[in-house]
Amino acid sequence: MRIGFLGCGAIGSIYAGYMTKAHEVCVVDTFPPVIESVRKNGILIDEPIPGKTECETVSYHPYMASTDPKDIGIVDILIVFVRYMFLEDAMKNALPMIGPDTIVMTLQNGIGNYDEIAKVIPEEQIVIGNTSFGSVGLEPGHVRHAGSGTTFVGTLKAPIEKAHTAAEALRAAGFDVEVRDNVMEVIWHKVFVNVANNAITALMDWTNIYTSKNQYAHEAARLMVEEALDVAIASGCSFDRRVEMDHAFEVIEATADNISSMLQDIRKHRETEIRIINGAVCKIGKEYGVPTPYNELMTQLVLARQSIYLGR
Repeated sequence: MRIGFLGCGAIGSIYAGYMTKAHEVCVVDTFPPVIESVRKNGILIDEPIPGKTECETVSYHPYMASTDPKDIGIVDILIVFVRYMFLEDAMKNALPMIGPDTIVMTLQNGIGNYDEIAKVIPEEQIVIGNTSFGSVGLEPGHVRHAGSGTTFVGTLKAPIEKAHTAAEALRAAGFDVEVRDNVMEVIWHKVFVNVANNAITALMDWTNIYTSKNQYAHEAARLMVEEALDVAIASGCSFDRRVEMDHAFEVIEATADNISSMLQDIRKHRETEIRIINGAVCKIGKEYGVPTPYNELMTQLVLARQSIYLGR
C-alpha cells in the first residue's frame, strides 16, 4: 500500500520507519532539516539490543520524503503525527495527499486531535486510535526507540471496516494491532496515564520515577486521575476505577526512567499538549457538569510554565 505520513517527529519516525518494511512510505514534514536528513540517511532509529544496555542504529528508507504534499500525491492511508495546535492548518496543507477513499488515521496523545482533523476531512474517512510506543527525538530524522506495545484503532463516524484496513496495513509491517468498537475507552485508558504523569514531570523537571516514588506527586496524580475517571464515565464510557488507577501507576513505574513528552517539550521550549490532556478533562468535564479543580490547576500551572519562554 501507499502510506503517507504527515509529521516525522519522535513517534512518527518510529511508525514511518517500520512501515517501510511492507509498504511504499511517503513522508511529509514542514521542517526542512528533517526531510534533508531522511533523504540523505533514511530514518535513523536507535533500537535496543536484547540483553544489552546500548542500542543499534538502523536506517529505514522511505520511498519519498518532502516538505510539500503536492510532491507525494494521493495515498491509501495518511497517518497523522502533527501536534494538535497545528493540525487544522496541516490537514488543509495535506489535501493533495487525500482522495475520497483515503483513510486518515491519528494515533496521537490526548483528546481533541480528531476534532481538529474533522474540521477539514469528512469524518467517514477518519480512523482514531493510540499507541503504546515510546520514542525520544535525538536530532532531525534520528530517534531512539524507548518502548513498544499494542496499537489500538477504531472509528467514531467512519465504517469500522476502515479501521480493519488500517490495522491490516500496520500488521503487515510487524505492529501488534487491535481494533476496538468503543475506541474512546481506549483513548481515555491512555489519557489516564498522561493525566497522572505528564504535567507533574513537566513542572518538576524529573523523569517518570518522580510521580511514582514521591508521595506528594503520587497523591496529586491520584486526585487528577479520579477526576478524569469521573469525566470519562459521565461521557458514557465504562471503567473499573481501581483497575484504571492501578494501570496508570503500573505504566509510570514501568517507564520510571523515561522523560515524558511534556517534559521534553518544556526542555525544548515548545508548546506542550496540556490542553488536550489535563485541559481536555476540564473541557469535557464542563460539558457534563463534572468539577475538575485539580486538573484545572495543573493545566494553568503548565500554561504558566510554558508562557515564560513562549511569551504568551
